[in-house]
Amino acid sequence: MKRYLTIEEVSAYLHMQVGTARNRLSRGEPMPPSVKIGRRRLFPEDDFQEWLDSFLRNNDPIISRSQGS
Repeated sequence: MKRYLTIEEVSAYLHMQVGTARNRLSRGEPMPPSVKIGRRRLFPEDDFQEWLDSFLRNNDPIISRSQGS
């Protein structure tokens, strides 16, 4: 069974305020894939982990340098 994270759980994991996460979503800024069910936004846990790994790989200068060599 697929597990979903709440915006509160994702915000805590990313060390940001819930309001900041909501603002980023509404502005279309980089955030993990999510689905909206009713008024709730849920983040599939496996998609969140894939997004986080990809985001870190693409935005960490140390990781990017080591892969480019």
